[in-house]
Amino acid sequence: MKKIISILGSPRLAILLFFILAVFSIFGTIIPQGMELSYYVEHFGKSLGNLIITLKLDDVYHSWWYVGALFLFLLNLIICSIERFPLSWKLFKKDPFEADPEKLPTRFSFKIKASLEQVEKFVKDNLGFVSKRRKNGVLLVKDKNRWGYLSVYVVHVSLVLIILGALIGALKGFRGDMWLIEGTKSNQVTLYRHKGNINLNFYLKLNKFKMEFYPNGMVKEYISNVTVIDGKHKFVKLIRVNHPLKYKGISFYQASYQELPSFEIRVKTGKKTEEISVAPMNPVVLDNRYLVILEAYSAHHPQFLVIKLNLVDQDTGNSKEFFLISNEPKDVTLSGKDFKFSLTGMKVTYISILQVKKDPGLIFVFVGFGMMIFGLLLVYFFEPKTFWIYLEPEANGTKVIVGAAAKRERDLLRLKVEEIAEKIEKAFS
Repeated sequence: MKKIISILGSPRLAILLFFILAVFSIFGTIIPQGMELSYYVEHFGKSLGNLIITLKLDDVYHSWWYVGALFLFLLNLIICSIERFPLSWKLFKKDPFEADPEKLPTRFSFKIKASLEQVEKFVKDNLGFVSKRRKNGVLLVKDKNRWGYLSVYVVHVSLVLIILGALIGALKGFRGDMWLIEGTKSNQVTLYRHKGNINLNFYLKLNKFKMEFYPNGMVKEYISNVTVIDGKHKFVKLIRVNHPLKYKGISFYQASYQELPSFEIRVKTGKKTEEISVAPMNPVVLDNRYLVILEAYSAHHPQFLVIKLNLVDQDTGNSKEFFLISNEPKDVTLSGKDFKFSLTGMKVTYISILQVKKDPGLIFVFVGFGMMIFGLLLVYFFEPKTFWIYLEPEANGTKVIVGAAAKRERDLLRLKVEEIAEKIEKAFS
């Protein structure tokens, strides 16, 4: 068991896992994610496309091996932190007055013609040291940022939170689309990559979809006016590009739209006139016998509409296809019966396509990044440093030993020690 823990907590394993995650994250950036399987074969060729699908590079951040590598990296970080914490805690709790004056790090010694008491008073009053009597002299200490020995664990905890957030997002989150037709409501989200559908515990109703245009006619913005219906709780919200709706931890982004046109047609048969509305996938029955089917349409300008209709006799199976142009009546005869069709107008119903995303781990990621920035500031700008001054009485003066210890910046630390020594020498020269 100890051997397994040793391997899991190995720095080499951490480097390997970090390399794996970094490399495949690059693939996840370069290769479009979440596309149809056929897309990869068409764009990358059969061999490379199949390799991408096999290695799950088409959905890197939700693949089992990426999630597994994240989990191992999290485990490695926790074990490393636990194993190294006792040493950091020991350094944090260590009493600086226990130091041996003859073995001080970055040691610098000299003699001055002043009494021990005079030097001690100067160091305490002017340099901010505290003193403690020793057998043969006085040891003075100035301790800075001692809690800095533990600051690296703020960074460790931040990494744990970030990785934990990524794992929660991969395992518990989802991404998909919601299609809303004007005037209708839905709670169904179609997940990407044909992973099925999920039903939310509240509904969205599309009240109105509209587009705003620039003066040159280009589309400026898509806007969905929706009502959120959660039991008896209702409220209206505008969803625009880069202005999503966020509710119950789920974000709804304006992704796209589609038009669902219906064409108003006047039909005369003998003395009878009838107004019908024909739409794609929605045939209309005339006289309980004839079907009017919309097969194609062109609606670039509301004053010039062209549609293709198919008139079918359900009793005989006979049919007739014809084009109908706005304000130009068309006479059609089928199975001995005469019809006169007139295209009088068009009505467009919009379908708003919303991208739906839930990432319950996002809060952990945000807190983790905030904690990481704070931790890095502590690590690099609040380094723990300890300065010692040992005073020992001698004939005609005092022997002074100045030393210091720090985790980094040892060259600068020696300059600081020499600076302290110079201040003491000048004070009694």
